[in-house]
Amino acid sequence: SLLHSPSRPRYHLPSNTASPRRVLSSVTPSPRIPPELFLDIISFLAVPDTPVITDIYGQSNLADICNCSLVSRFWLYTARDHLWRYVRLGGGRRGNSFVQLLQHYTSGRGSTLPSFAPHVKHLFIRESRGGLSWDPKWLNAVLPTLAGSLLNLHSLEAERITWEYLSSRSRDAFKKGFKGVRKLALRVCEFRTTLDMIRVIGEFEDVEALALDGVRCEWDDIPAEVFVSRADDRAVPKPPRKLRELAMRGARTRQVLRWMRAAMKHDGGRVTVEVLRLGALGVKSAPAVGKFLKMLGARLKELHLGFDAAFIDDGDEIVSHIDLSHNNVLREMHVYGLIIPSLPPPDLSDLDPPPPPPQLMPLTALLDGVRAPLRALSLALHPADLHALSSMDFEGLAHVLDGKPWAILEDVQIVVANEDDGRMGGIVNQRLDRLFERGVLRVDVGFDDREVVLI
Repeated sequence: SLLHSPSRPRYHLPSNTASPRRVLSSVTPSPRIPPELFLDIISFLAVPDTPVITDIYGQSNLADICNCSLVSRFWLYTARDHLWRYVRLGGGRRGNSFVQLLQHYTSGRGSTLPSFAPHVKHLFIRESRGGLSWDPKWLNAVLPTLAGSLLNLHSLEAERITWEYLSSRSRDAFKKGFKGVRKLALRVCEFRTTLDMIRVIGEFEDVEALALDGVRCEWDDIPAEVFVSRADDRAVPKPPRKLRELAMRGARTRQVLRWMRAAMKHDGGRVTVEVLRLGALGVKSAPAVGKFLKMLGARLKELHLGFDAAFIDDGDEIVSHIDLSHNNVLREMHVYGLIIPSLPPPDLSDLDPPPPPPQLMPLTALLDGVRAPLRALSLALHPADLHALSSMDFEGLAHVLDGKPWAILEDVQIVVANEDDGRMGGIVNQRLDRLFERGVLRVDVGFDDREVVLI
């Protein structure tokens, strides 16, 4: 085949030549196929760009791209863009081999080919976990090499890093070597204080998308008066000036939003978040979220809100702090984690029991506050069973979605995260029949694989 056994270019010798070797040396080989077709082959084999840095290639596609890279230098350079675009490192033999390969190219004594390092655009790094907290950490040793070699990174995702365990050399390498990334994600990382976390984030001035997922701080050491007056940049740095997308879940949400609100208040349009993703939204963080949404106002274009089981009991209080009427140019809204518990068993002693109140009424109140002409809405429902789904406040929801702000809806996706018994999807279509008749309703029954904290 073309990919696995490429044939050599054919050379045509003039019939009147007496020295084939001399003629061969003066002839420049030309590729058997046009470059455009070659690029189509590589693009066909490569998986399209995706924000998830997992399972980028299937084994068969990766093997085919490797075969392409062996055809010629021209094929090698283009194939490298797809071979090395996404790199995942987590210690062990693979991580050590990658670092050794980087050092082999950067030492100046290795291959005659240019280094592959400029082709790495997306890097995922995970710290290994030793048996004891003071055990040597793999990432601490290799961070200077990674930060000094991978200079064309577009996104960086770091997981399970304990900032206190990194040496000063590795900390400086992390902040200075990766300073130019456009997307930064910190997942399950640990800092000693909130100020330590904010100082690290403030170093990445060019970040356009920031995700803080499960980031822990032992305590909050920022006094409230710092956010009231103009803070000294040396003590509390400013947020990234190009930030457009913010995603957080369980990561000192109140403190981070208060930090950004202070910067917006003192510096005007420095922070212009257009896409906001918030997971595990609860009672403690709801007031700060409401104030941040109000300050964003017309800047916000897309909103993702994720709830957990606490929304069952605290939904009314959470929603009372969130007023979406200020976000009057909102175009998309997505709500995750709406758990619908089983209904309590009926009281057999009551001969005429009253009907149970509808569930998820706080959701109806949240959507009723929307004044922007939304084009897309999605809801992720997690009903315990068929009866729980039937008890949802579909009547109130349908009444709200018939309002003027929802007149131009183009797509309404309802994800029912439960095993499909053949009736759940039908219940949603029946109870939201107006949307179904308009042709804008999509009901997906099964596992919800979407992520609220994703950049």
